[in-house]
Amino acid sequence: MKKRKIAALVITIALLCIIFYKIDWHELLNTFKSFNFKHIWLIVPLYVLTLYIRGIRWKALLLNDSKYSSLHLGEVFTVGSMLNIFLPARAGDVYRAYYLGSVKGEKKMKVFGSIILERTLDGISVFLMLLAAILLYCKQQWILHISYGIGALFFGSLLIFYIVFKFDKVDFICEKLSCICRKFPEKFAASAVSIVENICCHVKSFMEGFEVLDYPKYWTVACVTSLIVWGIEAYVAFLIVDSFGLGLGFSAGLFVLSLISFSTMIPSTSVFLGPYQVAYLMALGIFGIEKSTSLAVSTVHQALLMVILVILGGYYLLKFNISMKDIKQQD
Repeated sequence: MKKRKIAALVITIALLCIIFYKIDWHELLNTFKSFNFKHIWLIVPLYVLTLYIRGIRWKALLLNDSKYSSLHLGEVFTVGSMLNIFLPARAGDVYRAYYLGSVKGEKKMKVFGSIILERTLDGISVFLMLLAAILLYCKQQWILHISYGIGALFFGSLLIFYIVFKFDKVDFICEKLSCICRKFPEKFAASAVSIVENICCHVKSFMEGFEVLDYPKYWTVACVTSLIVWGIEAYVAFLIVDSFGLGLGFSAGLFVLSLISFSTMIPSTSVFLGPYQVAYLMALGIFGIEKSTSLAVSTVHQALLMVILVILGGYYLLKFNISMKDIKQQD
C-alpha cells in the first residue's frame, strides 16, 4: 500500500474516533427521522445547475475556444467530480485532463493547467464566502485565523501563477539547467539533459493553461461564474440544513459549505469520510448544534450530493466510453 494511502487511512480513522466519541445514538436516529423532503424539488435541480455553470466557467478559462461546448465541459466536470469521490488524490481532475486532451487533440498538461486555475478560483470564492460569514455572523478568532490562512494560500497561489506566466522564464530556467547537466560525467549528461528538456516541455504546456490571465473578458466571466456557483451551492447547503428544522439562517449554509469545501483538501479515504463530517461539526457547532445532530445532517447532505453525482457522472462515463482501467492508469 502506498504511503499516501496509509496516511489517508490513519487520518480517516483518527477523525472517525473524534466524531463518534461520546455520541448520542438516540439523538442521531431522531435527527434522521426529522428530515423533511420539502426542499428536495429545489435542491436537486439547483445542484445540477451548478455542474453546468462550471462548464461555462471552464470554457471561459479555455479562452472560449469554439471546439469546446459548455454543455460537454459540464458533463466532463461531472464525471471528474464523481471520480474524485471514490478515487484518491483528486484522480477525477487527472481524468478530466486526460479525456479532454484525448478527444479534442489538446495538450493534456495545458488542460490540467486550466483545471488547477479553476481549483484556485474555487478556493478564492469559498474563502470570500467564509470571510463574509465570519465578519457578518461570527467573529470568533480561531475561525478567522483559519480563514486568513486559507485566503493567503489561494491568493498567494494565484499570484505565483500570474508572475510565472507573465515573466515566462521557463525557457531561461530550462537552458540553465541543461547547461548544468551537460557538465555531468559523459555517461549521465545526455540522459540528464533529456529529462530536463522533457520536464520543461510539460511545464511550458502546463503554463499555457493560464493564458486566460491575459484576457480580462474571459477572466471576468470565470470569476463571476465562480461566485455564482458557490453562491448557489451555499443556498443548497442552507436548504439541506433547513430541512431538519434547526431554525438556522443562511449563514449556516455559508459556514457549512466553506468548511466542507476546504475539508476535502485533507488526505482521507474514499468519499471524503472523516474530514467532511468534522467540518460539519465545526460549522454547526458555531451555532451550538449538538454533535449527533450535526453528524446526521452531514450524512444526509453528503449522501444526497453523492447520489446526484453518481447517477449523472455514471451516465456520462458510459457515454464517453472510458474504462476505469484507463482512468487508473492516469493516476
